[in-house]
Amino acid sequence: MEKSLKYSICYFILFGFTIFLYLNNYHYTVYSYIPKNNIIQEIVDQHDNIKVQFAYDPENIKINTLTDLKFSVLNLTTEEPLKNSIARVVVTEGSELFGFNNITVNDGHFSVKHSFANYGNHQIILRIDTNSSIIPASFNVMIPSYQSSSSSSSPFSADSSVKSNFNDKDMQSFTTYSIIGIGLAISIGITIIVLSILKKK
Repeated sequence: MEKSLKYSICYFILFGFTIFLYLNNYHYTVYSYIPKNNIIQEIVDQHDNIKVQFAYDPENIKINTLTDLKFSVLNLTTEEPLKNSIARVVVTEGSELFGFNNITVNDGHFSVKHSFANYGNHQIILRIDTNSSIIPASFNVMIPSYQSSSSSSSPFSADSSVKSNFNDKDMQSFTTYSIIGIGLAISIGITIIVLSILKKK
């Protein structure tokens, strides 16, 4: 009975300490994928209580170079990402249209890559389909013509790719699991110390 009690106390310490570390780390999780130093365009839908944020990287776009077009779909009240939706993106370049269809957005954040071939003002048209509503949004991308012509000396066709798992999120997951691992190691150490003290008694 006494031996079972000792092990129960040790496992309780181990479990409680690990959960504490996890919750403490979770409290500081950052939901917004778009970095704060980016120039963010924002569309607010009061009816559906949703806002859509848009930014692009790099901010100084170069012709015929892939640009990351980033989107965040958030709850207007809580600022939390809107989960489980389908997105469609259209990039306009004069009379040309470049489409990205049926993008699965699991955590409210996603991006597409596009290579702009022309200077001037371009429109980014977004449509978000949720279980209960359809949210349209439109944003502008301006590429000034005074950029150095050397940046476009090696043109290549416009390319596109979709990514829904981001480096920031991957880093958050890595940090979370690292802290949990450290917590487990510390807890095991505490368990060994407690057992040693109990044996002496």
